[in-house]
Amino acid sequence: MQDLQELIKLIDDAIKEDASPLITEGNIIKDGYDEEVDELRNIIKNSKDWLSAYQKKLINDSQINALKIKYTNISGYFIEIPNSQISKIPSYFVHKQTLVSATRFITKELKDFEKKLFEWEWILAQKEYEIFLKIREHILDNYKEIKKKWENIAFIDFIASLSQVASENNYTKPHIHEGYNLEIKWGRHPVIEKFESDFISNDLLLKEEEFVHILTGPNMGWKSTFLRQNALIILLAHMGSFVPAKTASIPLTDKIFSRIGASDNLALGQSTFMVEMQEVANILNNSTKKSFVIIDEIGRGTSTYDGMSLAWAILKYNHDSIGAKTLFATHYHELVDESKILSWVKNFSIAVGENDENLIFLRKIIPWGIKKSYGIEVARIAGIGNEIILEARKMLKKLELEHKGDKISQLSFGDFGYKPEIQIIEKESEVEEEIKNIDINNITPIDALVILQSLKKKVRE
Repeated sequence: MQDLQELIKLIDDAIKEDASPLITEGNIIKDGYDEEVDELRNIIKNSKDWLSAYQKKLINDSQINALKIKYTNISGYFIEIPNSQISKIPSYFVHKQTLVSATRFITKELKDFEKKLFEWEWILAQKEYEIFLKIREHILDNYKEIKKKWENIAFIDFIASLSQVASENNYTKPHIHEGYNLEIKWGRHPVIEKFESDFISNDLLLKEEEFVHILTGPNMGWKSTFLRQNALIILLAHMGSFVPAKTASIPLTDKIFSRIGASDNLALGQSTFMVEMQEVANILNNSTKKSFVIIDEIGRGTSTYDGMSLAWAILKYNHDSIGAKTLFATHYHELVDESKILSWVKNFSIAVGENDENLIFLRKIIPWGIKKSYGIEVARIAGIGNEIILEARKMLKKLELEHKGDKISQLSFGDFGYKPEIQIIEKESEVEEEIKNIDINNITPIDALVILQSLKKKVRE
C-alpha cells in the first residue's frame, strides 16, 4: 500500500467524513484544505450574525417583541408578526403572506441579504464540486494501481475468511481430481450443523457403477438435508474452500443442478407443477456426465399415475442417456423395485427407529430402500388431532388391503400395464452373510441400531 499513501493522505485531508451525499450541494471539502472555500464559509457564517443583529434592530424600531425572522425552502427569508400586533408594523414592511394567526413581511434590506447569501452559498457549492472533480481525476489516473491493490486485498480477505470458517468448524481439505468417482466421508451440512448440536454425518459414494442413488424414507428424516449438504460440499470445494467432512474426494464438476422445494409463478400463469417441470427440463437439457444433480420429491404435484410415470421416466433417461451423478429422493416407493432393472442405480433409505408409540428419526443413510413414509406419524408429531390420525390410519389400511394382491403398500407400475423384469434376491443369505461380517467390537451404538433396522427389514421381506 506504500505506493498509494499519497492518495490516501489526499482523501483524508480533503474530504469530510460526514460529507453530503449530493456532491453538487457543498459540505464536501474539509476546513483548512482550500483558502477560497474557507473564506466563503466565513462570509456565510458572518452573514448569519448579520441576520441576528438585523432582527434585533427591527424589534427595536417596531417595538414588536414577538417579531421573528424565519426561513423556508419555498418562501425564503421573511419577517413573521402575530396578527394581534399588525398595527405596529413600520411603513417600509412589504406584505408577503397572511396566515391564520400571523402575517409575513419582507424588507428591501432582507431581500438584498437573501440574494447575496444564496449567491455565496452557490459559489461555495460550485467551488467544492470543482475541487472534488480534481481529486476524483487524480484518483482515476492511478486506477490500475488501485485496482490491483484492491484485488489483492479482496483475495486476502476471501482466503482469510475461508480459513477462519474451516478452522472454527473442523473442515477438511478436499481432494479435487479429474476422474469420475465422488466420495465424501462423514459429510455435514455447513449451515444446519450450526443449529443442531447432535448433527448426524453421512457418507456418499457415487461411482461409474452406481452413479444414481434413490433415497427413500420418512418425512423429516433428513433426505433433503443430505441432498443439499453434498451439493454444498461440492460447491465449496470448487470455490477453493475446505469442506465439512472427514475426507472428500471430489471430481471436477461442470454444473450443479437442484430440483427442490415448491414454488409457483402465478403472474405468468405457471403452477407449482409447471415450474417444477421447467426446472427438470433444464436439468435434462443441460446436465452432462460431469454434472451433479439433486432431485427431491419430483412429480408430487399431479396424480399418482402421472407423477410416478414422470419420476420413473426422468430417472431412467438420466441413467441411460446422461450419466450425471444423481441423488434422487422420492416417496414413490415403487421406484425401489422398478429400479432393479437399471444397472447403475443403488437404493438407500433413512434409518428409523419405531415401536407402538414412538417414531425416532435416526438421520442415518443406510443401504436398501424403504417402503414407508411415516406421513401419518409425522402429522401426529406436528399436532394433528387423534380423531384425524385414526381416520387416516383406517384409510391407509383400506388402501393397502385393496392393493394387497400386488404385495406392496402403494400402487405399482403393474397397475397400469408396465411389468419390468424383477431380479429376485435371496434375502436370507444376505442376512446371514451380513451377521457373520459384523465386527461387534468396533461399532458405535448408532451403527448397531442402523444394522439392526436393516436386518429387521430384510427378514420381513
